[in-house]
Amino acid sequence: MALKGKIVPEPVDIGQIAVPPFAQLPDAATLFESRAERLAALAPGHALEPYLRFLTAIARAQHGAVGQLPAGTLPGKDHIAFCHARELPVLDRLAWKRDASFVAGARAIATELTGTAMPEPAAQALAAFAGRDDASLEALADRVLREEHQDGEVAEVLFAGAALELHFACMAALLDPADLAPVEPRSLCPVCGSLAIASVVEAAHGRQGARFLCCSLCQTRWNYTRIQCAHCVSTKGIAYQNIEGGSKAVRAETCNECRTYTKILYLEEDADIDPVADDLASLPLDILVSEAGWARACPSFYLMPDGDDGDLPPLSSAG
Repeated sequence: MALKGKIVPEPVDIGQIAVPPFAQLPDAATLFESRAERLAALAPGHALEPYLRFLTAIARAQHGAVGQLPAGTLPGKDHIAFCHARELPVLDRLAWKRDASFVAGARAIATELTGTAMPEPAAQALAAFAGRDDASLEALADRVLREEHQDGEVAEVLFAGAALELHFACMAALLDPADLAPVEPRSLCPVCGSLAIASVVEAAHGRQGARFLCCSLCQTRWNYTRIQCAHCVSTKGIAYQNIEGGSKAVRAETCNECRTYTKILYLEEDADIDPVADDLASLPLDILVSEAGWARACPSFYLMPDGDDGDLPPLSSAG
């Protein structure tokens, strides 16, 4: 995908804040509805408009599924204390045993998407996903979390990822913020241990200038040092890149120590930002930063390679 333009370094204002809260848990009742609204607002006239509209449908399906889930089973105080003592996430994505709400959510999403217009490969992938039995859905989810999915099921990763995101976000929403503490390394989510899909710099009074990493799985946000790599935690060689003449609301934080980048979003520039939606809509920035030599630190369920190009999200012809 050829693009015109160049990335330019941007200065950063560290901001002033006394004691920001450590974590912000997702609100499952509004999370996916708000994302759908943001995607729908970003789509018109966008180079990836058909795909953003398809993702809007997925977010709406996730929102519709929230009310259909059985109550989640949370860890007890002993488990939480054990995790705190060892600086471990309380619902580690690779170790926590998912309850029945995961499969219920996966099936609800597939049902909600019935009748949605999509390219034939997507329709086939959805049919394959919906046709799996419970054990097969769980096994697929385990492979997706470990990034070990098989070539023949790549197109299903998007739907499995949406179901996992729904499950872990709903579980995180049930936690008490007081039950959360930093884990090691600090760049990992204190709830599920995932990497950050992006970070957000707050603009609200009392939080202005505070930076929160945004979990790529459960959507928890946790406070993090302003100028520090969101991947390797280095404070050296950090720079902020922006497409020349483009929006300053979304930039790429690049690290010369690990040669990765993570998006950083500024609510002062755009109060309606959603970490997942705006990450997906800023794909041109990914391409230019990647061409300049940095690798994306955190994969996205919604940005899988498409064919030999590798730059486009799957099903980019969705309409």
